[in-house]
Amino acid sequence: MSGAPSIAHVIMNRGSGAGNKAVLRREIEAAFTAQGWRVECVWVGRRNVRQRARRVIAQAPGTVVVAGGDGTINTVASLCVEANRPLGIVPAGTFNYIARNLGLPTEVTPAVSIIIDGHVRRVDIGEINGRIFLTNAGLGLYARMVEQRERDKRRFGRRRIVAFLSGLRTLLGRSPLLTVELVADGRPERRRTTTLFFGCNARQLEDFNLAAAACLHHQKLGVLSLALHSRWEIAMAACAALIGRLDAVSALDTFCAKTVRVQTRRRTVKVALDGELARLRPPLEVSLRSGGLQVLAPAVEGSA
Repeated sequence: MSGAPSIAHVIMNRGSGAGNKAVLRREIEAAFTAQGWRVECVWVGRRNVRQRARRVIAQAPGTVVVAGGDGTINTVASLCVEANRPLGIVPAGTFNYIARNLGLPTEVTPAVSIIIDGHVRRVDIGEINGRIFLTNAGLGLYARMVEQRERDKRRFGRRRIVAFLSGLRTLLGRSPLLTVELVADGRPERRRTTTLFFGCNARQLEDFNLAAAACLHHQKLGVLSLALHSRWEIAMAACAALIGRLDAVSALDTFCAKTVRVQTRRRTVKVALDGELARLRPPLEVSLRSGGLQVLAPAVEGSA
């Protein structure tokens, strides 16, 4: 592409996904150099990803690329939002919901070709107390599932079957109800819920046949509240999740909202953001920011 940057700064997380990172790096370098680009790979770890990525985004010319899973992509994307810089993505995680929702291939060479093509698309992002999310944010049971999943992945490996069994184990465990005061698009209500989930990734919601996926087509968050009162309801929810039919769970309530305010008596709330945990102080202010992130991704059919 004429006038495209000649160098890609690729931020790579050593811990994302289950593959060999040295092989992944060679594949990325080969894909870029085959099209005349130079590549600088920047390795990051769990503890220094934000610090090192911030330095690259602030100082490096050319194109910023992240190679990792949804959690790593979230961190780098949040810094690109701050710096108003486009982001290229090479999916290298376990589920790759963000990349799939953007129509990005999971193979290295096609993903790099899209980055080099240079088409910038603005996409909607979720925001909660100043922290962004590109797929979902959740509290209660969902946050505990993410926390246990990360523990199990570190112990048994970053594979889909580990994530699946870990989630099932948490779902079948103790699930206390959380009392929250909600104000959704100006409408107040009180709820007792096992988990509260905010989705801004239509593909992820569609994977579970959830009607909330339609919310994204109207530039609103898909909000899910799951209130499990008995072991039987927990077992039914687990089975429904296994077959991708959470929409059939009677204890599930879904609605659309542009903004949601969540108040609870707890001093801090553990929230899962794109697979990464954070402790936030209530009230939680959740919203959808239209066109908040610039990504290098295929053009949407019918767009200008």
